[in-house]
Amino acid sequence: MPKAVKSSKVLKYSKSKKLKTKPLKLKQSKVLKLSSSKVPKRKEPKVVKPKLPKAAEVKVEKPQPAKPYDLSVFYEDFIPPRMVVRDKQIEQIKQAIDNFIKDGVASNLQLQGVTGSGKTSTLMYVIKDYDPNLFAIVKGKQVKGVKEVLAQIAGLTPLARQRAPELVPVVIKALQQKRRIIVIDDVTAISSWLELLGHLDGIYRAVQVPIFVTTNSFKFLDKLPDDVRHTLLFFRVDFPAYSAQDLYQIVKDRVELAGVSIPDETLKLIAAYAAQVGSARDALTMARTAIQLRKTSPEGIQELQKIMEEQTFLDYISKLAPKERQVFGYLIQRYVHEKRPIPVRDISRDLHLSPSRTSQLVTGLEQYEVIQTRTEKGREGGNYRVIALDESLVEKAQKGEIDISSI
Repeated sequence: MPKAVKSSKVLKYSKSKKLKTKPLKLKQSKVLKLSSSKVPKRKEPKVVKPKLPKAAEVKVEKPQPAKPYDLSVFYEDFIPPRMVVRDKQIEQIKQAIDNFIKDGVASNLQLQGVTGSGKTSTLMYVIKDYDPNLFAIVKGKQVKGVKEVLAQIAGLTPLARQRAPELVPVVIKALQQKRRIIVIDDVTAISSWLELLGHLDGIYRAVQVPIFVTTNSFKFLDKLPDDVRHTLLFFRVDFPAYSAQDLYQIVKDRVELAGVSIPDETLKLIAAYAAQVGSARDALTMARTAIQLRKTSPEGIQELQKIMEEQTFLDYISKLAPKERQVFGYLIQRYVHEKRPIPVRDISRDLHLSPSRTSQLVTGLEQYEVIQTRTEKGREGGNYRVIALDESLVEKAQKGEIDISSI
């Protein structure tokens, strides 16, 4: 009989001992562990504001004061750094100076043209590029007479008791020691300028240094004595009146140098007004005044032109001597009514003046360039002198713009 099989321990259960099983414990994740009392807040993503470049940042700046401008560029003694016209005249002056430097001799020059045609500014523009010791410069409007001119040429101060003829040998000696070009600006503005030219004739014969003169008198050479004219033999450098285009370029250049902004239309209007007499001086004066008075619009220039015309005439009248004013008033009144040239002898008759005094007064008015004289033939074969007035003055008188009774 087979042996009884012992029950396995695995299969052997005891009624008294039940199988103890441990409950499964699950570890709750922190993410899943929720609490009804604490709900985590959702974090909003950070919005990064883009940084604007500095150039894009708008800054409110305080208004800056107006830039200062330089009105000295409009003054008469201003020497421009460039010349926009007068190339031909510049070359003629340079050639004479270069010839003197190279050969020791050169032509005498007569710079001739109407007032404001650029004679002085062109001459000084050329001279500034040379050694200043090469020139003896005299401003005709700034000297009293012949003696003072000769003293300046010699580089000395004249004594009160010295006379002009006594200074001539001194001038010759000074120029022999230091040869220089004699420059006399506005020579006909010097009292007794014909006497001065007589002394310069003797100086030139002795030292042969060039003489440059500027003048707005077209009869300059005709008035010189024959021997003086033939000895000095001036080579004429003509300065014709500026055109409107010339004046536009000059004014535009000076306005730029001044650092001012003016409408182009205004510049052309200034040039057009000044072109009536061809004067750069008038154009530059009008531009400067317009800037100062802040009248740089075309309408402002038109208003300014009327004011300047009135002032010019009043200034002229105020400078006349009483007798000159009397003769001038007589001429205007008669010319407006008769509209024909007036014989000079009628002035002597109607104003009870001697012929010599009448001739003196008429010559003075002619130098102011408001009257012109010419010689006409009489019916009986004789010649007599007549006077014609500046047409612009007559036109103003006819329009009532000039009060004839106040002259």
